[in-house]
Amino acid sequence: MAIALLFAAPVIDRLFVRRKRISYRVLYNSKIGLGPEQLHDGADGAPTDAPRLRELVDLLDRMSIVVLRVRNSGNYDIEPDDFEKPLSVTFGERVVWNARVSEAASDELRGQVRRNLRFLRSEAAPTDRDTLRTVRERLGQRLVRWWYPAADTAAADTAEPLWHGVRLEPFTLPRKQKFKLVVVLRQPGDGGEIDKEVKISGRLGGAGVLHDEKRQRTFTLRRLTGGLGVVLAAVLLVTLWFAPPAADPSVACAGGALRVEGSSVFMPALKSVADEYTRICPGATITTQPTGSIEGARAVAAVDPAKDPAGAGGLMALSDGKQDGVDLPAQQVAVVVYHVVVHSSVGLDTLTTAQLRDIYAGVYTDWSQLRGGAALPIRIVGRGGESGTRELFERRVLLAGESGLSSDDCRTKDRDPAAPVIRCERSRNADVVREIASVEGAIGYADAASVAETRKTGALSAISLDGRVFDAAAGVEAGYPFWTVEYLYTRTEPKPGSLQEAFLRYLRTHDTARVRVKDAGYLPCATAEGTPLELCNLR
Repeated sequence: MAIALLFAAPVIDRLFVRRKRISYRVLYNSKIGLGPEQLHDGADGAPTDAPRLRELVDLLDRMSIVVLRVRNSGNYDIEPDDFEKPLSVTFGERVVWNARVSEAASDELRGQVRRNLRFLRSEAAPTDRDTLRTVRERLGQRLVRWWYPAADTAAADTAEPLWHGVRLEPFTLPRKQKFKLVVVLRQPGDGGEIDKEVKISGRLGGAGVLHDEKRQRTFTLRRLTGGLGVVLAAVLLVTLWFAPPAADPSVACAGGALRVEGSSVFMPALKSVADEYTRICPGATITTQPTGSIEGARAVAAVDPAKDPAGAGGLMALSDGKQDGVDLPAQQVAVVVYHVVVHSSVGLDTLTTAQLRDIYAGVYTDWSQLRGGAALPIRIVGRGGESGTRELFERRVLLAGESGLSSDDCRTKDRDPAAPVIRCERSRNADVVREIASVEGAIGYADAASVAETRKTGALSAISLDGRVFDAAAGVEAGYPFWTVEYLYTRTEPKPGSLQEAFLRYLRTHDTARVRVKDAGYLPCATAEGTPLELCNLR
Protein backbone atom coordinates (compact mmCIF):
# COMPACT_ATOMS: atom_id res chain seq x y z
CA MET A 1 0.00 0.00 0.00
CA ALA A 2 2.81 2.38 0.91
CA ILE A 3 4.61 1.57 -2.35
CA ALA A 4 1.44 2.28 -4.33
CA LEU A 5 1.02 5.63 -2.59
CA LEU A 6 4.66 6.45 -3.31
CA PHE A 7 4.14 5.96 -7.04
CA ALA A 8 0.74 7.62 -6.98
CA ALA A 9 1.89 10.76 -5.09
CA PRO A 10 3.37 12.58 -8.13
CA VAL A 11 0.26 11.81 -10.18
CA ILE A 12 -2.06 13.05 -7.41
CA ASP A 13 0.07 16.16 -6.95
CA ARG A 14 0.01 17.00 -10.66
CA LEU A 15 -3.64 16.14 -11.39
CA PHE A 16 -5.40 17.19 -8.20
CA VAL A 17 -3.26 19.08 -5.68
CA ARG A 18 -1.36 21.41 -8.01
CA ARG A 19 -3.20 21.04 -11.27
CA LYS A 20 -1.86 24.19 -12.93
CA ARG A 21 1.90 24.40 -13.35
CA ILE A 22 4.25 26.80 -15.11
CA SER A 23 7.85 25.66 -15.40
CA TYR A 24 10.73 27.97 -16.27
CA ARG A 25 14.39 27.44 -16.93
CA VAL A 26 17.34 29.75 -17.62
CA LEU A 27 18.88 28.03 -20.63
CA TYR A 28 21.67 30.50 -21.30
CA ASN A 29 23.28 33.29 -19.28
CA SER A 30 26.67 34.44 -20.53
CA LYS A 31 28.71 37.02 -22.42
CA ILE A 32 28.49 37.14 -26.19
CA GLY A 33 32.12 36.07 -26.22
CA LEU A 34 33.91 38.66 -28.35
CA GLY A 35 36.38 40.76 -26.37
CA PRO A 36 39.35 43.06 -27.04
CA GLU A 37 41.80 40.22 -26.37
CA GLN A 38 40.59 38.57 -29.60
CA LEU A 39 41.08 41.67 -31.71
CA HIS A 40 43.97 40.77 -34.00
CA ASP A 41 44.58 39.99 -37.63
CA GLY A 42 44.62 36.21 -37.17
CA ALA A 43 48.23 35.85 -38.28
CA ASP A 44 50.55 37.06 -35.55
CA GLY A 45 48.16 38.30 -32.87
CA ALA A 46 48.98 41.96 -33.45
CA PRO A 47 46.12 44.32 -32.53
CA THR A 48 44.21 45.82 -35.40
CA ASP A 49 44.56 49.50 -36.29
CA ALA A 50 40.89 49.89 -37.24
CA PRO A 51 39.44 52.21 -34.56
CA ARG A 52 35.79 51.62 -35.56
CA LEU A 53 36.21 47.86 -35.19
CA ARG A 54 37.87 48.35 -31.80
CA GLU A 55 34.94 50.51 -30.64
CA LEU A 56 32.52 47.79 -31.75
CA VAL A 57 34.45 45.08 -29.90
CA ASP A 58 34.67 47.23 -26.75
CA LEU A 59 30.89 47.57 -26.89
CA LEU A 60 30.31 43.83 -27.38
CA ASP A 61 32.74 42.96 -24.57
CA ARG A 62 30.17 44.20 -22.00
CA MET A 63 27.20 42.51 -23.70
CA SER A 64 25.55 39.31 -22.49
CA ILE A 65 22.51 37.22 -23.34
CA VAL A 66 19.92 35.48 -21.19
CA VAL A 67 17.55 32.87 -22.65
CA LEU A 68 14.56 31.91 -20.49
CA ARG A 69 12.15 29.11 -21.41
CA VAL A 70 8.61 29.21 -20.01
CA ARG A 71 6.18 26.31 -20.52
CA ASN A 72 2.88 24.99 -19.21
CA SER A 73 3.94 21.67 -17.68
CA GLY A 74 0.55 20.95 -16.09
CA ASN A 75 -2.60 19.38 -17.40
CA TYR A 76 -4.78 22.50 -17.59
CA ASP A 77 -4.65 25.77 -19.49
CA ILE A 78 -3.25 28.78 -17.61
CA GLU A 79 -5.54 31.84 -17.70
CA PRO A 80 -4.75 35.46 -16.71
CA ASP A 81 -6.93 35.13 -13.59
CA ASP A 82 -4.70 32.29 -12.35
CA PHE A 83 -1.84 34.70 -11.60
CA GLU A 84 -1.60 36.19 -8.11
CA LYS A 85 1.70 37.84 -9.01
CA PRO A 86 2.96 38.30 -12.61
CA LEU A 87 6.10 36.56 -13.84
CA SER A 88 9.04 38.98 -13.47
CA VAL A 89 12.75 38.66 -14.28
CA THR A 90 15.47 41.06 -13.10
CA PHE A 91 19.14 40.99 -14.07
CA GLY A 92 21.02 42.70 -11.24
CA GLU A 93 23.08 45.63 -12.51
CA ARG A 94 22.78 44.64 -16.17
CA VAL A 95 20.72 46.93 -18.43
CA VAL A 96 18.27 45.60 -21.02
CA TRP A 97 19.13 46.57 -24.60
CA ASN A 98 16.73 44.41 -26.56
CA ALA A 99 14.44 41.40 -26.24
CA ARG A 100 12.55 39.01 -28.47
CA VAL A 101 10.09 36.14 -28.11
CA SER A 102 11.38 32.91 -29.68
CA GLU A 103 10.04 29.44 -30.44
CA ALA A 104 6.49 30.16 -29.35
CA ALA A 105 4.09 27.28 -29.91
CA SER A 106 1.85 29.50 -32.08
CA ASP A 107 1.81 32.93 -33.67
CA GLU A 108 -1.06 33.86 -31.37
CA LEU A 109 1.01 33.00 -28.28
CA ARG A 110 4.01 34.90 -29.64
CA GLY A 111 1.91 38.01 -30.26
CA GLN A 112 0.30 37.80 -26.83
CA VAL A 113 3.63 37.53 -25.02
CA ARG A 114 5.09 40.42 -27.02
CA ARG A 115 2.11 42.63 -26.15
CA ASN A 116 2.29 41.71 -22.46
CA LEU A 117 6.01 42.37 -22.04
CA ARG A 118 6.79 45.30 -19.75
CA PHE A 119 10.30 46.59 -19.04
CA LEU A 120 11.07 47.74 -15.51
CA ARG A 121 13.25 50.79 -15.01
CA SER A 122 14.01 49.99 -11.35
CA GLU A 123 12.67 48.04 -8.39
CA ALA A 124 12.05 51.38 -6.67
CA ALA A 125 9.51 52.32 -9.35
CA PRO A 126 7.75 49.04 -10.20
CA THR A 127 4.82 50.80 -11.89
CA ASP A 128 7.09 52.63 -14.32
CA ARG A 129 6.93 50.11 -17.20
CA ASP A 130 7.66 50.42 -20.90
CA THR A 131 6.61 48.18 -23.77
CA LEU A 132 8.75 46.27 -26.27
CA ARG A 133 8.02 48.97 -28.84
CA THR A 134 9.53 51.61 -26.54
CA VAL A 135 12.65 49.51 -26.01
CA ARG A 136 13.11 48.94 -29.75
CA GLU A 137 12.78 52.70 -30.42
CA ARG A 138 15.44 53.40 -27.78
CA LEU A 139 17.70 50.69 -29.22
CA GLY A 140 18.06 52.57 -32.51
CA GLN A 141 18.89 55.78 -30.64
CA ARG A 142 21.45 54.03 -28.46
CA LEU A 143 23.17 52.38 -31.41
CA VAL A 144 23.42 55.71 -33.22
CA ARG A 145 24.87 57.27 -30.07
CA TRP A 146 27.51 54.54 -29.80
CA TRP A 147 28.41 54.62 -33.50
CA TYR A 148 28.21 58.40 -33.91
CA PRO A 149 29.18 59.77 -30.47
CA ALA A 150 28.12 63.37 -29.77
CA ALA A 151 30.24 65.94 -27.99
CA ASP A 152 28.17 65.51 -24.79
CA THR A 153 27.18 61.86 -24.69
CA ALA A 154 27.07 61.79 -20.89
CA ALA A 155 24.26 64.31 -20.79
CA ALA A 156 22.31 62.37 -23.41
CA ASP A 157 22.77 59.07 -21.60
CA THR A 158 21.34 60.41 -18.33
CA ALA A 159 18.04 61.15 -20.09
CA GLU A 160 17.67 57.56 -21.24
CA PRO A 161 15.77 55.05 -19.10
CA LEU A 162 17.74 52.05 -17.77
CA TRP A 163 15.70 48.85 -17.80
CA HIS A 164 16.92 46.28 -15.25
CA GLY A 165 14.14 43.76 -15.69
CA VAL A 166 11.12 42.49 -17.61
CA ARG A 167 7.63 41.61 -16.48
CA LEU A 168 4.97 39.53 -18.20
CA GLU A 169 1.49 40.80 -17.50
CA PRO A 170 -0.93 37.90 -16.79
CA PHE A 171 -1.31 35.87 -19.98
CA THR A 172 -2.94 32.74 -21.39
CA LEU A 173 -0.68 29.69 -21.80
CA PRO A 174 -2.46 26.59 -23.17
CA ARG A 175 -1.57 23.14 -21.90
CA LYS A 176 1.85 21.85 -23.05
CA GLN A 177 2.69 25.06 -24.93
CA LYS A 178 5.91 26.99 -24.35
CA PHE A 179 7.97 29.96 -25.52
CA LYS A 180 11.45 31.39 -25.04
CA LEU A 181 12.35 34.92 -24.01
CA VAL A 182 15.73 36.11 -25.34
CA VAL A 183 17.13 39.24 -23.63
CA VAL A 184 20.25 41.15 -24.76
CA LEU A 185 21.91 42.99 -21.84
CA ARG A 186 24.83 45.30 -21.22
CA GLN A 187 26.89 45.58 -18.04
CA PRO A 188 27.48 49.24 -17.03
CA GLY A 189 31.07 50.41 -16.66
CA ASP A 190 34.28 49.61 -18.48
CA GLY A 191 35.82 46.82 -16.43
CA GLY A 192 35.23 43.97 -14.04
CA GLU A 193 33.24 40.79 -14.35
CA ILE A 194 29.84 40.55 -16.03
CA ASP A 195 26.99 40.27 -13.52
CA LYS A 196 25.32 36.84 -13.93
CA GLU A 197 22.38 37.49 -11.58
CA VAL A 198 18.94 36.40 -12.87
CA LYS A 199 16.12 36.71 -10.35
CA ILE A 200 12.73 35.22 -11.28
CA SER A 201 9.57 35.81 -9.29
CA GLY A 202 5.83 35.27 -9.67
CA ARG A 203 3.00 33.27 -8.17
CA LEU A 204 0.02 31.24 -9.34
CA GLY A 205 -3.03 31.26 -7.11
CA GLY A 206 -5.20 28.39 -5.95
CA ALA A 207 -4.05 24.93 -7.03
CA GLY A 208 -1.13 26.23 -9.09
CA VAL A 209 2.65 26.31 -8.85
CA LEU A 210 5.46 28.20 -10.60
CA HIS A 211 8.77 26.34 -10.42
CA ASP A 212 12.25 25.99 -11.88
CA GLU A 213 12.56 22.72 -13.79
CA LYS A 214 15.63 20.48 -14.02
CA ARG A 215 18.09 20.79 -16.86
CA GLN A 216 17.15 18.94 -20.00
CA ARG A 217 19.77 16.27 -20.54
CA THR A 218 18.96 15.96 -24.20
CA PHE A 219 21.03 19.12 -24.72
CA THR A 220 24.65 19.55 -23.71
CA LEU A 221 25.73 22.86 -22.23
CA ARG A 222 28.47 23.30 -24.81
CA ARG A 223 26.16 22.85 -27.79
CA LEU A 224 23.43 25.06 -26.32
CA THR A 225 25.66 27.96 -25.23
CA GLY A 226 27.86 27.78 -28.31
CA GLY A 227 24.97 27.72 -30.76
CA LEU A 228 22.99 30.47 -29.05
CA GLY A 229 26.11 32.59 -28.63
CA VAL A 230 27.00 32.42 -32.33
CA VAL A 231 23.43 33.08 -33.52
CA LEU A 232 22.68 35.96 -31.17
CA ALA A 233 26.11 37.54 -31.61
CA ALA A 234 25.54 37.45 -35.37
CA VAL A 235 22.10 39.08 -34.91
CA LEU A 236 23.58 41.87 -32.78
CA LEU A 237 26.47 42.42 -35.19
CA VAL A 238 24.09 42.69 -38.13
CA THR A 239 21.91 45.12 -36.15
CA LEU A 240 24.95 47.29 -35.37
CA TRP A 241 26.26 47.09 -38.92
CA PHE A 242 22.95 48.22 -40.37
CA ALA A 243 22.24 50.84 -37.70
CA PRO A 244 20.49 53.94 -39.04
CA PRO A 245 22.96 56.32 -40.65
CA ALA A 246 23.41 59.85 -39.38
CA ALA A 247 21.19 61.12 -42.19
CA ASP A 248 17.57 60.28 -41.39
CA PRO A 249 15.27 60.70 -44.42
CA SER A 250 12.36 61.58 -42.10
CA VAL A 251 14.23 64.68 -40.87
CA ALA A 252 14.49 67.86 -42.95
CA CYS A 253 18.11 68.85 -42.44
CA ALA A 254 19.31 72.42 -42.83
CA GLY A 255 22.77 73.85 -42.31
CA GLY A 256 23.89 76.86 -40.33
CA ALA A 257 24.13 78.02 -36.74
CA LEU A 258 21.28 78.59 -34.29
CA ARG A 259 21.28 79.82 -30.69
CA VAL A 260 18.42 79.29 -28.25
CA GLU A 261 18.22 81.36 -25.06
CA GLY A 262 15.63 81.70 -22.33
CA SER A 263 13.75 79.41 -19.93
CA SER A 264 15.99 77.38 -17.64
CA VAL A 265 13.00 75.08 -16.99
CA PHE A 266 12.58 73.68 -20.49
CA MET A 267 16.13 74.21 -21.78
CA PRO A 268 17.50 70.74 -20.74
CA ALA A 269 14.72 69.04 -22.73
CA LEU A 270 15.31 71.29 -25.74
CA LYS A 271 19.06 70.68 -25.56
CA SER A 272 18.46 66.93 -25.71
CA VAL A 273 16.36 67.39 -28.86
CA ALA A 274 18.90 69.80 -30.38
CA ASP A 275 21.76 67.34 -29.77
CA GLU A 276 19.79 64.62 -31.54
CA TYR A 277 19.04 66.93 -34.48
CA THR A 278 22.70 67.93 -34.92
CA ARG A 279 23.75 64.27 -34.82
CA ILE A 280 21.36 63.54 -37.67
CA CYS A 281 22.19 66.79 -39.49
CA PRO A 282 25.96 67.38 -39.06
CA GLY A 283 25.77 70.63 -41.05
CA ALA A 284 23.74 72.25 -38.25
CA THR A 285 25.09 73.78 -35.04
CA ILE A 286 22.62 74.52 -32.22
CA THR A 287 23.76 76.03 -28.91
CA THR A 288 21.60 76.63 -25.83
CA GLN A 289 21.85 79.10 -22.97
CA PRO A 290 19.42 79.17 -19.99
CA THR A 291 19.18 82.91 -19.34
CA GLY A 292 15.55 83.13 -18.16
CA SER A 293 12.33 83.59 -20.12
CA ILE A 294 12.16 87.38 -19.89
CA GLU A 295 15.80 87.97 -20.77
CA GLY A 296 15.61 85.51 -23.67
CA ALA A 297 12.56 87.22 -25.18
CA ARG A 298 14.23 90.63 -24.80
CA ALA A 299 17.36 89.37 -26.58
CA VAL A 300 15.31 88.25 -29.60
CA ALA A 301 13.27 91.47 -29.65
CA ALA A 302 16.47 93.54 -29.62
CA VAL A 303 17.74 92.14 -32.93
CA ASP A 304 17.13 94.43 -35.92
CA PRO A 305 16.37 92.15 -38.89
CA ALA A 306 17.09 94.96 -41.37
CA LYS A 307 20.63 95.53 -40.02
CA ASP A 308 21.36 91.98 -38.89
CA PRO A 309 19.37 89.42 -40.93
CA ALA A 310 21.76 86.62 -39.95
CA GLY A 311 21.24 87.42 -36.26
CA ALA A 312 17.46 87.46 -36.67
CA GLY A 313 17.53 84.04 -38.32
CA GLY A 314 20.04 82.57 -35.89
CA LEU A 315 18.41 83.33 -32.53
CA MET A 316 15.32 81.96 -30.75
CA ALA A 317 14.01 82.37 -27.19
CA LEU A 318 12.28 79.84 -24.95
CA SER A 319 9.57 81.37 -22.76
CA ASP A 320 7.40 79.94 -19.99
CA GLY A 321 4.14 81.29 -21.35
CA LYS A 322 3.61 84.30 -23.60
CA GLN A 323 5.45 87.45 -22.62
CA ASP A 324 3.32 90.57 -22.16
CA GLY A 325 4.27 93.34 -24.54
CA VAL A 326 6.32 91.08 -26.81
CA ASP A 327 4.92 91.13 -30.34
CA LEU A 328 6.99 88.41 -32.01
CA PRO A 329 6.17 85.20 -33.91
CA ALA A 330 5.72 82.40 -31.38
CA GLN A 331 5.47 78.62 -31.72
CA GLN A 332 3.79 76.41 -29.10
CA VAL A 333 6.05 73.60 -27.91
CA ALA A 334 4.67 71.85 -24.82
CA VAL A 335 2.52 72.13 -21.70
CA VAL A 336 4.55 72.77 -18.54
CA VAL A 337 2.98 72.01 -15.15
CA TYR A 338 4.28 73.54 -11.90
CA HIS A 339 3.94 72.59 -8.25
CA VAL A 340 4.05 74.53 -5.01
CA VAL A 341 6.31 72.37 -2.82
CA VAL A 342 7.24 72.32 0.87
CA HIS A 343 9.86 70.55 2.96
CA SER A 344 8.48 67.29 4.37
CA SER A 345 8.83 68.66 7.91
CA VAL A 346 5.94 71.10 7.29
CA GLY A 347 3.33 68.37 7.58
CA LEU A 348 0.82 69.79 5.09
CA ASP A 349 -0.25 68.53 1.65
CA THR A 350 -2.83 71.16 0.67
CA LEU A 351 -3.31 74.92 0.99
CA THR A 352 -5.96 77.31 -0.17
CA THR A 353 -4.82 80.00 -2.57
CA ALA A 354 -5.83 82.56 0.09
CA GLN A 355 -3.51 80.91 2.64
CA LEU A 356 -0.70 80.78 0.07
CA ARG A 357 -1.07 84.48 -0.69
CA ASP A 358 -1.01 85.30 3.02
CA ILE A 359 2.17 83.23 3.45
CA TYR A 360 3.94 85.22 0.74
CA ALA A 361 2.55 88.51 2.13
CA GLY A 362 3.92 87.77 5.61
CA VAL A 363 0.53 87.32 7.35
CA TYR A 364 1.68 83.82 8.37
CA THR A 365 5.30 83.48 9.51
CA ASP A 366 5.17 80.08 11.23
CA TRP A 367 3.61 76.86 9.97
CA SER A 368 1.93 76.28 13.34
CA GLN A 369 -0.38 79.21 12.51
CA LEU A 370 -2.02 76.95 9.92
CA ARG A 371 -4.06 74.00 11.10
CA GLY A 372 -1.97 70.84 10.99
CA GLY A 373 1.30 72.67 10.38
CA ALA A 374 4.50 72.03 12.36
CA ALA A 375 6.06 74.59 14.71
CA LEU A 376 8.63 75.82 12.19
CA PRO A 377 9.42 79.25 10.70
CA ILE A 378 8.12 79.70 7.14
CA ARG A 379 11.08 80.08 4.77
CA ILE A 380 10.32 81.08 1.18
CA VAL A 381 12.66 80.03 -1.65
CA GLY A 382 11.89 82.02 -4.82
CA ARG A 383 13.25 82.85 -8.27
CA GLY A 384 14.87 86.05 -9.54
CA GLY A 385 13.19 88.82 -11.51
CA GLU A 386 14.17 87.41 -14.92
CA SER A 387 12.39 84.12 -14.27
CA GLY A 388 9.37 83.24 -16.36
CA THR A 389 8.35 80.75 -13.66
CA ARG A 390 8.20 83.56 -11.09
CA GLU A 391 6.20 85.77 -13.46
CA LEU A 392 3.71 82.92 -14.00
CA PHE A 393 3.42 82.29 -10.25
CA GLU A 394 2.78 85.95 -9.53
CA ARG A 395 0.26 86.35 -12.35
CA ARG A 396 -1.67 83.06 -12.06
CA VAL A 397 -1.44 82.20 -8.35
CA LEU A 398 -0.44 85.13 -6.12
CA LEU A 399 -2.16 87.81 -8.21
CA ALA A 400 0.57 90.07 -6.81
CA GLY A 401 4.34 90.44 -6.77
CA GLU A 402 6.57 88.53 -4.37
CA SER A 403 8.14 90.42 -1.45
CA GLY A 404 11.74 91.59 -1.46
CA LEU A 405 14.88 89.54 -0.85
CA SER A 406 15.62 89.19 2.89
CA SER A 407 17.92 86.16 3.10
CA ASP A 408 20.98 84.67 1.46
CA ASP A 409 21.07 81.35 3.32
CA CYS A 410 17.27 80.74 3.17
CA ARG A 411 17.24 80.16 6.93
CA THR A 412 17.43 83.61 8.57
CA LYS A 413 16.83 87.25 7.63
CA ASP A 414 20.55 87.86 7.22
CA ARG A 415 20.01 90.53 4.53
CA ASP A 416 17.02 92.43 5.91
CA PRO A 417 16.11 91.70 9.56
CA ALA A 418 13.08 94.01 9.32
CA ALA A 419 11.48 92.13 6.41
CA PRO A 420 8.08 90.50 7.07
CA VAL A 421 9.18 87.07 5.75
CA ILE A 422 12.31 84.99 5.33
CA ARG A 423 12.78 84.92 1.55
CA CYS A 424 15.79 83.92 -0.55
CA GLU A 425 16.23 83.47 -4.31
CA ARG A 426 17.89 80.88 -6.48
CA SER A 427 18.70 81.13 -10.20
CA ARG A 428 17.26 77.81 -11.46
CA ASN A 429 14.28 75.64 -10.62
CA ALA A 430 16.59 72.72 -9.85
CA ASP A 431 18.39 74.91 -7.28
CA VAL A 432 15.06 75.91 -5.75
CA VAL A 433 14.06 72.25 -5.36
CA ARG A 434 17.44 71.34 -3.85
CA GLU A 435 17.17 74.18 -1.31
CA ILE A 436 13.60 73.33 -0.27
CA ALA A 437 14.56 69.67 0.19
CA SER A 438 17.37 70.64 2.60
CA VAL A 439 15.79 73.48 4.65
CA GLU A 440 13.11 72.67 7.26
CA GLY A 441 10.00 74.79 6.90
CA ALA A 442 10.87 75.82 3.33
CA ILE A 443 8.27 76.51 0.64
CA GLY A 444 8.66 77.40 -3.05
CA TYR A 445 7.63 76.43 -6.56
CA ALA A 446 9.11 74.63 -9.55
CA ASP A 447 8.09 72.72 -12.65
CA ALA A 448 6.86 69.15 -12.19
CA ALA A 449 9.86 67.65 -14.04
CA SER A 450 12.34 69.35 -11.67
CA VAL A 451 10.37 68.14 -8.65
CA ALA A 452 9.75 64.53 -9.74
CA GLU A 453 12.98 62.82 -8.64
CA THR A 454 13.25 64.66 -5.32
CA ARG A 455 9.64 63.78 -4.44
CA LYS A 456 10.58 60.10 -4.59
CA THR A 457 13.08 60.61 -1.75
CA GLY A 458 10.37 61.97 0.56
CA ALA A 459 12.36 65.14 1.26
CA LEU A 460 9.57 67.39 0.00
CA SER A 461 5.87 67.29 -0.82
CA ALA A 462 3.82 68.84 -3.62
CA ILE A 463 0.91 70.95 -2.37
CA SER A 464 -2.54 70.86 -3.95
CA LEU A 465 -4.17 74.28 -4.30
CA ASP A 466 -7.74 74.42 -3.01
CA GLY A 467 -7.68 70.62 -3.21
CA ARG A 468 -7.06 70.70 -6.98
CA VAL A 469 -4.28 69.23 -9.12
CA PHE A 470 -3.53 69.53 -12.82
CA ASP A 471 -5.87 67.57 -15.11
CA ALA A 472 -4.85 67.57 -18.79
CA ALA A 473 -8.26 66.30 -19.90
CA ALA A 474 -10.20 69.03 -18.09
CA GLY A 475 -7.67 71.82 -18.77
CA VAL A 476 -8.56 75.15 -17.22
CA GLU A 477 -11.96 73.79 -16.25
CA ALA A 478 -10.27 71.75 -13.50
CA GLY A 479 -9.45 75.01 -11.73
CA TYR A 480 -5.73 74.33 -11.17
CA PRO A 481 -4.00 77.61 -12.07
CA PHE A 482 -0.28 76.80 -12.02
CA TRP A 483 0.57 75.61 -15.55
CA THR A 484 1.52 77.21 -18.83
CA VAL A 485 2.61 76.57 -22.41
CA GLU A 486 6.25 76.73 -23.46
CA TYR A 487 6.77 79.03 -26.46
CA LEU A 488 9.65 79.57 -28.87
CA TYR A 489 10.01 83.16 -30.06
CA THR A 490 11.70 84.20 -33.30
CA ARG A 491 12.41 87.74 -34.51
CA THR A 492 10.63 87.18 -37.82
CA GLU A 493 8.69 84.32 -39.35
CA PRO A 494 11.20 81.50 -40.02
CA LYS A 495 12.17 81.34 -43.67
CA PRO A 496 11.36 78.10 -45.55
CA GLY A 497 14.45 75.90 -45.74
CA SER A 498 16.22 77.77 -42.93
CA LEU A 499 17.64 76.04 -39.84
CA GLN A 500 15.08 77.88 -37.72
CA GLU A 501 12.20 76.49 -39.74
CA ALA A 502 13.64 72.95 -40.00
CA PHE A 503 14.47 72.65 -36.31
CA LEU A 504 11.11 74.04 -35.21
CA ARG A 505 9.34 71.49 -37.39
CA TYR A 506 11.51 68.67 -36.02
CA LEU A 507 10.96 69.77 -32.40
CA ARG A 508 7.19 70.05 -32.71
CA THR A 509 6.27 67.14 -35.00
CA HIS A 510 8.98 64.47 -35.25
CA ASP A 511 8.29 61.31 -33.24
CA THR A 512 11.80 61.15 -31.78
CA ALA A 513 11.64 64.75 -30.55
CA ARG A 514 8.15 64.25 -29.13
CA VAL A 515 9.33 61.15 -27.21
CA ARG A 516 12.23 63.11 -25.72
CA VAL A 517 9.92 65.94 -24.65
CA LYS A 518 7.51 63.45 -23.03
CA ASP A 519 10.36 61.59 -21.30
CA ALA A 520 11.48 64.91 -19.82
CA GLY A 521 8.05 65.28 -18.17
CA TYR A 522 6.20 67.59 -20.57
CA LEU A 523 3.12 67.26 -22.80
CA PRO A 524 3.90 68.07 -26.48
CA CYS A 525 1.58 70.58 -28.13
CA ALA A 526 1.42 68.45 -31.30
CA THR A 527 -0.22 65.04 -31.01
CA ALA A 528 1.15 61.83 -32.54
CA GLU A 529 -1.33 62.30 -35.39
CA GLY A 530 0.11 65.75 -36.11
CA THR A 531 -2.94 67.68 -34.87
CA PRO A 532 -2.53 70.49 -32.32
CA LEU A 533 -3.29 69.80 -28.66
CA GLU A 534 -6.34 71.89 -27.76
CA LEU A 535 -5.04 72.44 -24.23
CA CYS A 536 -2.15 74.51 -25.64
CA ASN A 537 -4.59 77.06 -27.09
CA LEU A 538 -5.91 77.85 -23.60
CA ARG A 539 -2.72 79.60 -22.46
